[in-house]
Amino acid sequence: MVRRGPWEGWEPVPGPTSVTIGVLDGVHVGHQALIARLDDSMTRAVLTFDPHPVEVLRPGTPPRLITTIDERIDLLGEASVEAVGVLDLGEIKDQSPEEFVERVLVEKLQVGHLVVGDDFRFGKDRAGDVVLLSSVGERLGFEVDPIGLVHDDGFPVSSSRIRGLIETGRIADASLLLGSWFSLTNTVIGGDQRGREIGYPTANMRPPVRKVIPANGVYSCFAIVDGSRRDAAVNVGVRPTFGGGELLVEAYILDFDGDLYGDQLTLEFVEYIRPELRFSGVDELVARMDQDVDRARAVLGKVRSGI
Repeated sequence: MVRRGPWEGWEPVPGPTSVTIGVLDGVHVGHQALIARLDDSMTRAVLTFDPHPVEVLRPGTPPRLITTIDERIDLLGEASVEAVGVLDLGEIKDQSPEEFVERVLVEKLQVGHLVVGDDFRFGKDRAGDVVLLSSVGERLGFEVDPIGLVHDDGFPVSSSRIRGLIETGRIADASLLLGSWFSLTNTVIGGDQRGREIGYPTANMRPPVRKVIPANGVYSCFAIVDGSRRDAAVNVGVRPTFGGGELLVEAYILDFDGDLYGDQLTLEFVEYIRPELRFSGVDELVARMDQDVDRARAVLGKVRSGI
């Protein structure tokens, strides 16, 4: 069940609930640790935020996101979260910590168990912390369960760190911290047909406006077509060999000859193959694309076989 829109109009979630709170952009392995601590004897719930809090606190600086809110809700469902509340920080940023707990967590979510990071801060001026939560929880009848940050290579796993990895093409490293493939979804648009002319027809899409975009280059990807996962070699870039142009995501879907114009296409990024390059001509470009496709086929074949 999902609660969206102004929180004051939410129907209370059937309680008691075991809740964790956060943006949870990407639902990465650190977020998954919070979700894993939710109490299975209660309704497992997440309170998340949309728009991103940065957008509310610093208008005009919307961050690129790993997941849209709908993608986030889907991932939470896959993690066996039973209820999601989508909260606009603008509606509650002036609430005192006590008011937030009483009005939102208790009245709307009927919290019985609250899982948060041990550095969690909330309420007006970020005045609330775990100590205050525990005190209010004793009074209102819910348990607070703080946990430490998840680390990788000595550094905390965070959404901002993962965004940086994606933006620099370190897609495999990002996937390890996400616990899933990073994906882009958008509508397939018409192109200039150059790919078809050289034997590599592509399904093209513009980068989604609010998503973080991988560094320009060629990637091994899975393409979700009509619900099935197909192998693909994907270029993110501006096509410098042909004089450049707008940034596009171009997917050559292996062993596929269908028409996807106007369809929604999802690409799951698996491996960075090489940077986008300017070639001396079509023959050099095609020769390198042959290598790219061979690499994509080999990498994705290993993934499919579990190697």
